[in-house]
Amino acid sequence: MFFGFNLTFFPQFIAGYLGMPRRYHVYPPEFQIWNVLSSAGAAVLAAAYLMPLGYLTWSLLFGERATNNPWDASGLEWRTTSPPPRQNFFGSPRVQGGPYNYHPEGVAPVHDQPRLPSRGSLT
Repeated sequence: MFFGFNLTFFPQFIAGYLGMPRRYHVYPPEFQIWNVLSSAGAAVLAAAYLMPLGYLTWSLLFGERATNNPWDASGLEWRTTSPPPRQNFFGSPRVQGGPYNYHPEGVAPVHDQPRLPSRGSLT
């Protein structure tokens, strides 16, 4: 995409610097090479835009469907189905841990927070 963009617009800059008039329906022949290079760059740029569109279309039509919680995340937003139902939850969900509670079941989390001194010990 970067190459196509530069190949599209840099020759136009050079041609303009060399004196090519703008908004003419027929350009002087000495600027033909710059216009051909610019058109080639536009073709590369178009291909660069169409490739992700093709990948997206292929994924939508033939891609594997995602499960409700593909990353086994423990956050509240992953406790419902995907896509979520109209009211999201049928009742109030019960939060049992913090938002980054990724430790295995039955293993206590390790707290790496430094212990701050109490107010009485500061002098």
